[in-house]
Amino acid sequence: MYRRFRSSRGFSLVELIVTLAIAGVLLAVGLPSFKDFMAASEMSATNNALVYSVQVARSTSMQRLVPSGVCVSSNSMDDDAACDAGADYNEGWIVYADENGNGQRDNDEDILNRKEAPGPVFTFTPAPVFEEQIYFNDSGSSINVAGVPVSGTIGINYSNGIQERLITVSANGRVSTETP
Repeated sequence: MYRRFRSSRGFSLVELIVTLAIAGVLLAVGLPSFKDFMAASEMSATNNALVYSVQVARSTSMQRLVPSGVCVSSNSMDDDAACDAGADYNEGWIVYADENGNGQRDNDEDILNRKEAPGPVFTFTPAPVFEEQIYFNDSGSSINVAGVPVSGTIGINYSNGIQERLITVSANGRVSTETP
């Protein structure tokens, strides 16, 4: 007479294959976008960290009425971190208040901010005046150690051009960022 159909449980093989195929297509389409999103996120974080450090140095110089600087440091996370003339921003940096005005961080001077090495995917290209440090006088102007006003840029490149930023520090101390 009447056949009773039992309700099926689970998926059929065809349904499973179709679902996996759709998931594969979505993953193939979405993965490059996700990589770009992660690159942009890492670039923004590193750019913002350097801009923040420069702004901390500038505001500290005006508050304390002493020169302050952001300098490259290969041991930025150590308690006795120092500026390294041969280092690169890719190794990290510190912000310090230069109480004696000699243009370098001495052991008794405060470290106001520090950034560890951002990673090997970043390449920093500073202008020659900012290769070792960015230095501010007590009025917040960007100067070299001799007291001469300077301005320049620091380029940041993520993984061979996937993301790029250009940080500009003018002689009056103004900091700006642009995407080339």
